[in-house]
Amino acid sequence: MLKLKDWPPSDKFEDVLPRHCDEFISALPFQMYTNPKSGFLNLAVKLPANVLKPDLGPKSYIAYGVKEELGRGDSVTKLHCDVSDAVNILTHAAEVDLTEEQQSGIDRLKRRHRMQDIKEGLIQEEEERIPDGFCEGSSNREERTEQKGGALWDIFRREDVPKLEAYLTKHYREFRHTFCSPMTEVIHPIHDQSFYLTAKHKQKLKEEYGVEAWTFEQDVGEAVFIPAGCPHQVRNLKSCTKVALDFVSPENLDECFRLTEEFRQLPRNHKIREDKLEIKKMVVYAVEQAVRDLEDLFGIRHLIINGP
Repeated sequence: MLKLKDWPPSDKFEDVLPRHCDEFISALPFQMYTNPKSGFLNLAVKLPANVLKPDLGPKSYIAYGVKEELGRGDSVTKLHCDVSDAVNILTHAAEVDLTEEQQSGIDRLKRRHRMQDIKEGLIQEEEERIPDGFCEGSSNREERTEQKGGALWDIFRREDVPKLEAYLTKHYREFRHTFCSPMTEVIHPIHDQSFYLTAKHKQKLKEEYGVEAWTFEQDVGEAVFIPAGCPHQVRNLKSCTKVALDFVSPENLDECFRLTEEFRQLPRNHKIREDKLEIKKMVVYAVEQAVRDLEDLFGIRHLIINGP
C-alpha cells in the first residue's frame, strides 16, 4: 500500500501548485464557510495578516486503492476526528483491474493471514469467515464491477463517541497497526488514529452497541463535509487524489473548544497533543472584527439619520 498524506507537508499548497489551489477554492461549495480568504462565516479568516495562522490547507491525499476489502494492506485513512470542520473533494480516481492471477494470489494471502490471526488469538476459529473476493456492499465479484465510487466513507455521530470508544477499548487486541503487528496499547481509542473498522467490526459494533456509521461512496467531483468532532474513516476503492481544507464554523465552536481541551489532556509525547488550531485566538479576533463592523454600521446609520 502506497499513500501520500497531507501533501505538501511543509510548504503551502498555494505556493507549490498555485493554479490548482485557485481552481480548488473556486470549486468549493458554501463559500461563506469554506473560502479560506473571504468566507465571512469562517472564523479562521478573522485572523489579521500580521498574526501567525494555523495551516488549515488545502492539503492533498494521494493513494493507490482497490475495491476489495483486504483486511491488511488496505488503502485507508484510519478512524480519527478533527478539531475543526473539514471539506474533502475527490479530484481524481482511476480503477485498478486485478488479473485472475493477482486475485488468486490475494485470496491465498488472505487465507494465510486468517490462519495467523487464529494462531495469535486475534480471532476465534469458529468465527464466521468472510469469503474470498468479498467486497463491502457486494455479494459477489460480478457485483463489484458495478461500483462507481472512488472512496468509501464511514462517519459517526458525536453522540455515539462514548460507545465507539468502549467498543475499541474492548476489542483493541483484534486489530493490527504498525507493521501489521497486533495492538498492545491504547492511549485514546480515536485520537491514536490506530484503528480501521472493517465490515466485520462495523457489524459487531452494531450488534453489541447499536452504533452504525453513515456509510457512503464518494465519487469524483463530490465534496464531503465532516463536522468537527465526528469520528470518520476512509478506504480508497480506486487510486485516488483528494484535496481537503479545514475551516472553523461558528456553529461548531463549542466542539472545537471541547476537542482542544481533550487533546491537551493527552500524554506529552502524543502526536496530536499540540494545539495547532489556536481557537481562542481566533475567537478574540472574530469578536474584535464583529465589534468593529457593528461600530462602522451604526456610524453610517447615524450619519444617514442625523447628518454630518
